[in-house]
Amino acid sequence: MATDKDKTASFDLVLEGNGPRHQQIERAIRAKIQSGAWPPGYHIPPEEELARHLGVSRNPLNKVLRNLADAKLITRRPRLGTFVSERTDNHAVIGVIDIQNEIEKSGRRYSFDVLERRVVSAREFEIWTDVDGGEKLLRLSLLHKANDVGEVFEERLIRLAVIPEAETEPFQSVLPNQWLLARLPCTKLINTVKATLPGRRIANALGLAQGEPLLVSERRSWADDDVVTWVRLSFPGYRNEFVGEFNPLLPASGVT
Repeated sequence: MATDKDKTASFDLVLEGNGPRHQQIERAIRAKIQSGAWPPGYHIPPEEELARHLGVSRNPLNKVLRNLADAKLITRRPRLGTFVSERTDNHAVIGVIDIQNEIEKSGRRYSFDVLERRVVSAREFEIWTDVDGGEKLLRLSLLHKANDVGEVFEERLIRLAVIPEAETEPFQSVLPNQWLLARLPCTKLINTVKATLPGRRIANALGLAQGEPLLVSERRSWADDDVVTWVRLSFPGYRNEFVGEFNPLLPASGVT
């Protein structure tokens, strides 16, 4: 049975009005999952409740949920309901990685340290070719920890021209990703995953021996037409993997 919390969550699904209704519904649910609003293990409201709220029959909604299950984004359990899929030490190639949630769901205690916080010029970074070189950026380095041991090294740039209040936010009690998502929508992102060897700073922070590889996720995120943030997440390669789905931001088109 859905809880009051489940019912409230179902009512904030917003359809943007573009294309067939079942595709709009699928995009809306994917956005909830990929933003972390519906985290791994989240109990999705029952089909009949979603159908009633969204004004559709259960047939197109069932097709949407089947597509999401095929993409491994949700798990449908007979007599129990539908849940956002659980993942441990694997990460979506497309989407926002919730490091805190992934550590805590594995039963470990999460914490983070801010190692660097300073304002820099965009001209120092080649990745910002679509941003004026004179713009100010906030540069952050964080170490995400599990049971006080370094687990993920984060490097981030935030465009202060788009969100100037970030310049005075210390990020001591809230993660940059959570802070940004609470203020700006993530309407587009580009993510690249690669293997590399760590420099001394990252190797020491993550407790890696010389020659141990990293899996690195580099992501740029937009709010509407403005690129907002670039982030590089470095994971110890021997205990992490990335999983993905072709064209994951769009519903199945019917072409096989």
